[in-house]
Amino acid sequence: MNTLTRATAALSLTLAMTGAAAVTATSAQAIDNRCYITASAANVRSTPSVNSTAVGVAYRGWSCKALDYSYPGGVQWNKIRVTKTGVVGWVRHDLVHSPGQGTPICLPGTC
Repeated sequence: MNTLTRATAALSLTLAMTGAAAVTATSAQAIDNRCYITASAANVRSTPSVNSTAVGVAYRGWSCKALDYSYPGGVQWNKIRVTKTGVVGWVRHDLVHSPGQGTPICLPGTC
């Protein structure tokens, strides 16, 4: 077993024992990509535009994962995956909250 194989096996074992997520080679710090819908309802769109087709709807308090960002026309959009439905698409940034933004959020059961 060569050194690289042993290192990979040791890392795999460590991750399995700790339950930790895999760490990329470019960053030892995990990225927190959790988000929550803050609008009463938010259209999840096929492209980052209010004129694009809605591929789903997400409701206040639903969790999501932020996948990407875009700034067409100076407006920030978040590409998200809605946890409850698995729908992937774009939502205007002001309709979601991500940890670290400093804006308190009231989720169902926490207020």
